[in-house]
Order: sequence, then structure tokens, then C-alpha cells
Amino acid sequence: MTTPRPAFATLGRETASTPFPARPSPMTLPHRTRLMLVTPELAETEAFAPVFAAALAAGDVAAVVVRLAAADDRTRIARAKPLIATAQEAGAAVLLAGDGVEDIIGKAGADGVHLVSSALLPDMVERFSPEKIVGFAAPRSRDAAMEAGEAGVDYLLIGLDGAEPWDAETTRDRTEWWAEIFEVPCAGFAATIDDVAAIAAAGAEFVALGDAVWRHVDGPAAGVAAAGAQITLGRAPTP
Repeated sequence: MTTPRPAFATLGRETASTPFPARPSPMTLPHRTRLMLVTPELAETEAFAPVFAAALAAGDVAAVVVRLAAADDRTRIARAKPLIATAQEAGAAVLLAGDGVEDIIGKAGADGVHLVSSALLPDMVERFSPEKIVGFAAPRSRDAAMEAGEAGVDYLLIGLDGAEPWDAETTRDRTEWWAEIFEVPCAGFAATIDDVAAIAAAGAEFVALGDAVWRHVDGPAAGVAAAGAQITLGRAPTP
């Protein structure tokens, strides 16, 4: 497995543009697990902006995957820029996701791109690394995940590839397998707040959340706060 590039292997987690360093030592858990938020697919952002800001202010959010609906580049940039500014001011990196978003990463001011197609990985790594983050939604296949790591991605998101229904046990097991063996950081997707502790305990650098936050009964900010409490629970030493 290829070791991540030095920019991510040596810098700490506190800088928005570099939240994905290599794990200091496989088989140990010295890092703290942080949150990664995955937005709904956004066809407009004006109404979403206030709850987005509130969510970011409610906990330790390291990164946000902003999913943009199809539109012309100018429209997408206009939609993305306010969210990017809000997230970066809160200390979170912003990865854009959606067909063709790689063409607006620079103009929108995003920190990188989140991919769901392995076919794009080699070109995107060559195009953006090391200046920008390249992340990938890892498929269920272990071989495919390892190939993505070897391609030079900065992180893998496990459990949200869109190809199969989410499964708690599979996601936890795959996250634990990756965290124990490989240097490339990983995020494990939690479909509910109650799943967060198990993903954190599996050794993920990040727990990714979508509707569990955005559709939380008490609002997204409460969802982030609850997820943070679950991370603390999941990472607590076993008596």
C-alpha cells in the first residue's frame, strides 16, 4: 500500500486544507475521531445555509462533502461558494461531489474533490495532488479499496458507495479492517447517530454522517452534538 503524500503524512489535523494525515501507527488508536458531514444533493443552497452553519458550529467537524446537483458551472460555483466559506471559517475542509465538479474546484475555492467512480481516480490524483484533497467512496470489494489506496487518494469513505444498501456490520468490519492495516485515513459512514460509536471504535479517523444529521428530529446542530457524544463513547478506553 502506498504511503500518503508527505503533505498529509506530516501535518496535523487542525488545518482545514490538510485534515487527512497518515495514521501514526496501524493497530493503535492515537488519533481522535472527528466528524465528516455529507450534504444532501443541493439544487439550491440559500435555505440550507443557516442549518449548515449551525451544524458546523455544534461540534468537531473536520470536513464536509458538498454534493452539488447538475447545473452549469457558474450556477454551481454560486451555490457552493457561500457554503465553502462558512465551512472553512469553521475550520472544516470542503470536498465537492457530483458529476463534473472537478472543473470548478479551483474557482469555487474548495479544498478538494470527493469521487464515487474509480475510473476517475488516476486522472484526479494526477490533476489535483498534492495541492488539493482527493477522496473516494470505497466500494464493498476489498481489492477495489486497496487499488484506490494505491492510486494515491487522501482518504477512503467506507459504507457510502451508492451501489448497495448500507449495512452496519459490513461498514464497521470494513472500517476496522482498513484501520488496522493501512496508512491511508478512512471515514466510516454511519446511517444513524446510534451507529457512530461503533464506527469510531473501529478505528476510523472520521465518522461520516448524512441524513442522520440533516434530518435529526431536533435539528442538524443537535445531530452533530449527539454524534460528538457518541464518538467520545466509542473511543473511550475499555475498562
